[in-house]
Amino acid sequence: MAPTWILGFGTIFATDNKLTMAIERNLSEVGRAHGIYVNSALDGSDLHLLMSLMFTNKEYNGSTLEIQGANRFYQKYREVSVVSGTGIFRLARGYATLETVYLDIPNSNAIIRWNVTVFHY
Repeated sequence: MAPTWILGFGTIFATDNKLTMAIERNLSEVGRAHGIYVNSALDGSDLHLLMSLMFTNKEYNGSTLEIQGANRFYQKYREVSVVSGTGIFRLARGYATLETVYLDIPNSNAIIRWNVTVFHY
């Protein structure tokens, strides 16, 4: 059973996660996902996501994508908005489809596959 604080309304999680090109654990890092989740549904079914995808790889080093939206984590697939960006992604707009590959709520661990579509200048 999940600890009650994880699904409690108003709970805030901070995150700093590795970004890779695929889900295998030993792949090279291309950036970090820094952000917060806020449990914004009374029944605990929706996390509001505010995330900065901060790229560190050679091609996009120093650029970011800013993500926001409702993360209904109990659904296998969901969509959030790309609302801005910096560097190469300045003035970015788009969307990201999130897919839960692995979810372990009691241990606060998950693997999420992101497919991001971005328009930028």
